[in-house]
Amino acid sequence: MAREEWDSMGFHREGSKAEVYNIKGTEPATVSTLRREVSGGGKVVVAGCRERKSRIVRNRQGCEGVYIRIPRSNVVAHLVTKSLVSTILEPSRASPVYCRTIELELGFFSSNCYRIYRPKPEHLKTPKLWLAGFSKGIQEMHRKASLVLEDAVRNIYTVVAFCAGNKVMELYRLQLQKIFKQSFLHGMAIGFGFGFSQFLLFACNALLLWYTAYAVKNYYMDLPTALKEYMVFSFATFALVEPFGLAPYILKRRKSLISVFEIIDRVPKIDPDDHSALKPPNVYGSIELKNVDFSYPTRPEMLILSNFSLKVNGGQTVAVVGVSGSGKSTIISLIERFYDPVTGQVLLDGRDLKLFNLRWLRSHMGLVQQEPIIFSTTIRENIIYARHNASEAEMKEAARIANAHHFISSLPHGYDTHVGMRGVDLTPGQKQRIAIARVVLKNAPILLLDEASSSIESESSRVVQEALDTLIMGNKTTILIAHRAAMMKHVDNIVVLNGGRIVEEGAHDALMAKNGLYVRLMQPHFGKGIRQHRLI
Repeated sequence: MAREEWDSMGFHREGSKAEVYNIKGTEPATVSTLRREVSGGGKVVVAGCRERKSRIVRNRQGCEGVYIRIPRSNVVAHLVTKSLVSTILEPSRASPVYCRTIELELGFFSSNCYRIYRPKPEHLKTPKLWLAGFSKGIQEMHRKASLVLEDAVRNIYTVVAFCAGNKVMELYRLQLQKIFKQSFLHGMAIGFGFGFSQFLLFACNALLLWYTAYAVKNYYMDLPTALKEYMVFSFATFALVEPFGLAPYILKRRKSLISVFEIIDRVPKIDPDDHSALKPPNVYGSIELKNVDFSYPTRPEMLILSNFSLKVNGGQTVAVVGVSGSGKSTIISLIERFYDPVTGQVLLDGRDLKLFNLRWLRSHMGLVQQEPIIFSTTIRENIIYARHNASEAEMKEAARIANAHHFISSLPHGYDTHVGMRGVDLTPGQKQRIAIARVVLKNAPILLLDEASSSIESESSRVVQEALDTLIMGNKTTILIAHRAAMMKHVDNIVVLNGGRIVEEGAHDALMAKNGLYVRLMQPHFGKGIRQHRLI
């Protein structure tokens, strides 16, 4: 562990002599051993967080209904370091004898516990202790109180516009009142438990001292033997009493720990690491959805696609048009295999998508979503996210095609400009163009454009439209969710959805002649021509 990391945990150095919380007199060997064992505890934290993150990525399917309630990634860190290390190393209780005990107990926990025995969620659901009843619901109350403020901050302009600041604070105050009442009882219980543990500790020590003096006085044993036995029983007493002091912290975070191991032990419905799956050397790009029924896992009763069939030949461009909620974006999610259909098949080059290795499959698809996804790093890192071994020239060429090079070059740090959290320092149009540049750099044979030009401002829409036209005219299979009428001019086929079914299909001119739903969706608004109208 680096010295800075060690110091940040509360272990300080004074001159050349290491100390725990600057308490002098601690033996160097003790502190060295303690440092090594707590470093092992840090490895447990890292291993737990890494395993949890890996499982979240692998369990992508249906995450909307599962992970929205999962605690943040520092849960394990809080459990190991704050609940155990910080409590054990409390300044008022630190001593050479105490540190010797830590060497045995913390060393065993950090070095062996996670490796030898990784508890299952059901193992953590032990019978409720008397203290658990007091802490019931406090975490949920804190979560609800935090949600009130998070929603207000996230939608601050709406709150200010409707003068709802006092209402937000009143809601927050009501939540805090509930927390106060429950926390008072919880604090009383913790205080009683801690006081009882200290009473046992000192009472046992007093009894041991009395018996040691009595044994020496009556010549039952000599003084060295009596002192040795006193030290042994003193350590044993501490080991028996200390769980009473740690119980409140363990119970407080038990729910978080259960959630962590539920994620780790969850078997993914779609395994991206199935090495026995197919990885063909070539992709022709023929895509077919065959008699597909689909509903989202969080809403199984609502059928999004019903007996849906669509075929896109290799190199063909198909536009999908429809009213909101008709299943347009769902088609892209099925092709990317974010989800599997309830019934029916999704085929690539005549073979079911389930037969292909998932990582290989997605490496041959380029996706631009309706809401551009920008990471909290530099513009360069955001673009080369698609292909990390891309050269500088390739990256800049992709930015030029997406009409992003000009505005990037005008920034003070150019491609090394940090975009802020989720790209907050960029306009919606700039974020979308960076997302398009990322797909251009990937150069995948299959393009999935989910209203890719929705956030492009008017002054750059023409150039970006030309870039998209260049992509579409290339020898790539393209499925795009139509947003502007200008997108239709290079489309081979247009599919109109309504209620999860195809109601119209054909070329632009043929659909206009039918005077059906497609025509109604293309009607101009606010006096603008059809080429500028944005579809629903």
